[in-house]
Amino acid sequence: MNIPPKQIHFRTFPSATVTQSTSLAMQVYAPLVILASAISAVACLQEHRVSYKSIQSSTGECDLYLPTDAVRKDCGVRCVSLVNRIWNDTAGRLSESISRFYAEGTQSTCARDRTFQCLKQVSTSIPTRNTCKLAEASVDCYRNNYGQLDVVSPRFVPFSDLQQVQILSQCAEMLGVADKMQFVVRNGVDSIPEGACLVRCLLMRKGLYTDRDGPNLDRVSVQCGGYEGYEQEWRTNVTRCVKVVHAEGIRDKCAQAERIAVDCLQMHLHLYEAKNAKAREQIPFGIEFYTNVNANANAEAGATAAARVITYIFLYYTTYW
Repeated sequence: MNIPPKQIHFRTFPSATVTQSTSLAMQVYAPLVILASAISAVACLQEHRVSYKSIQSSTGECDLYLPTDAVRKDCGVRCVSLVNRIWNDTAGRLSESISRFYAEGTQSTCARDRTFQCLKQVSTSIPTRNTCKLAEASVDCYRNNYGQLDVVSPRFVPFSDLQQVQILSQCAEMLGVADKMQFVVRNGVDSIPEGACLVRCLLMRKGLYTDRDGPNLDRVSVQCGGYEGYEQEWRTNVTRCVKVVHAEGIRDKCAQAERIAVDCLQMHLHLYEAKNAKAREQIPFGIEFYTNVNANANAEAGATAAARVITYIFLYYTTYW
């Protein structure tokens, strides 16, 4: 958002007064300017590649992308859902991270049950090939049952697999291990000494982790598709685990990040080669990233989390809410 500059009005002073006033102003405000610049730099550093979108802003994007009113009417909802990465054409279902667009606390158990029952009916009545109609009907299940929709507030947008490949490749270049990535793809991230630093860099550039605070659970949950039904248990277990790791006072930042990723988030990071040689020329490797629920959660919930991995490599959303 472009904010217009403030209009500043000056009074006329004798030259000596101007010099004194200017000198005094510089003494007073220069440290504040430096501090503001430092704060701004830290904020940018922490955000890295993070982006936020609202339903309202995404609708504006889709107004531009979709060529006619007829297409906007038929596929607008799918477009907005794709832009926010809450819809997957292949799976034909919404990500549970759609809940981030609803006001917190407006969902009762009955509201959730009605929503999920509606989604079941939609999935059995509309063929997956009819992606626009299926996406719109699925969104309607949330819109009509789930709670109070917030169309204005920007929300974190999860990274696509292709974006994650790009970020990890950049991390490899920055850490000087780009020439080792084929070996890593074949043998795993932990197969090289720099593997822990690769994990830390990936998490930090995605805005999912900082050395001081550990994982950003709001963003991790969205990135991994949501943990509907056991979100609070997952957050409690991860938070407890992170406190234990921090209390150990690990000095190696990469080792600490890896411990938190593996032990607390139970992160799954798998790199794989594209089967097609031509595809490998364009995309050096594929990436699978998600976190499992804590071991204290039941096996069924864990299986659900593992099954919730969604690939967003080539698809982008179109939807009107």
